Amino acid sequence: MTNQLILWGVLILPWVTLFFMKKEDVKRYMPVGLFAVFTSALILEAGMTVKWWVYYETAYPLRNISYLYGTIPVFTMWIFKFTYGRFWLFLFSDLLLNIFYTYVFEYYFLGSRKIIEFLNMSPLLDVIATTILGVIIYGYQRWQEGIFISTNKKYE
Repeated sequence: MTNQLILWGVLILPWVTLFFMKKEDVKRYMPVGLFAVFTSALILEAGMTVKWWVYYETAYPLRNISYLYGTIPVFTMWIFKFTYGRFWLFLFSDLLLNIFYTYVFEYYFLGSRKIIEFLNMSPLLDVIATTILGVIIYGYQRWQEGIFISTNKKYE
C-alpha cells in the first residue's frame, strides 16, 4: 500500500463514518470538530517551526498532514457523541485514544513508513499536549452548548 493511498484514506474514510451518526448529532458536534482542526493546525504548524516533528510526505496536493482534516474532526465528533456530559469518561477515553493514536499510528505506523518523525518532542509529551487540548476542546463544547440554550430561549 502506498503512502499516498494511506494518507488519502486517513483523510476520506473517517468522513464516511458520519453516515452512521444521527444528523442532529453531526450538527451538534461539527463546531467542536472544526475547533479541534483549528487548534490542532496551530499546534502542528508551531511544532514544525520549532522542529518538534517533521512530515516527509503529505497527501498531494495538501501541504498539511491529512489526518488534520480527516481523523481529528471526525474522531472528535464521535468521542463527544459517546462521552459528552460525563467529563471523566471523556477524559479517560480521550487519553486512551491519544495514546493509541500517537504511539501506534503516528510513531510506529507512520514513522516506519517515513511519513513523520518526532524530533524534539517525545510521543509521551505529544500525548500530554493532545490530552490538554482535549480538555480545552471540551470547554469549548460546553460554551457552545450554552450558546444554543440561550438562543433557543430567546426565540421561544
